[in-house]
Amino acid sequence: MKSDPHEDKDSLYELLKSYNNLRNGSGGFIDEEAFERIIDYYDDKEELSKALEASETALTYFPFSSALLLKKADLLLATRKYKQALETLEKAELFDSRDINLYILKTDVYLALDKQEKAVELLEDAIQNFSGEEKIELLFELADVYDDYEEFDKVFDCLKVILEEDPTSEEALYKICFWT
Repeated sequence: MKSDPHEDKDSLYELLKSYNNLRNGSGGFIDEEAFERIIDYYDDKEELSKALEASETALTYFPFSSALLLKKADLLLATRKYKQALETLEKAELFDSRDINLYILKTDVYLALDKQEKAVELLEDAIQNFSGEEKIELLFELADVYDDYEEFDKVFDCLKVILEEDPTSEEALYKICFWT
């Protein structure tokens, strides 16, 4: 069933209204998922400071939410607050070390800090802990890191492992054709 876009807009408007009331001390309650929608709304509008503020407010109510911590870390990364992003990701890892986005964001932070070796080490370790699509996604991420640093033999090795895991991976086949 398709949802009504006007209903979604009204629902979002009500959420934003509730959020502003909450911020102004008028009380109320917003659940974790609703906070995620509010953060995404501001992020989509490229109002990163408001999105970051919403994530911080959300974390006062849900301090153990790895999803909210990941959103905050992503916003910190986007605003080039790399050390804070890394601290936030380390906290998120305490609550949920099985979220693949944690490793992708951590890799992005390490690359932004020009710590390629740490990014590679992180991904290589993480790849050992995942299987299926998640493992393949991390292998593509590792291939991209190697590509950025022009280590093309290692890119090829990653793509080869991907094809061993999934022989029908069109993306890996395309990239191998590109490199040969």
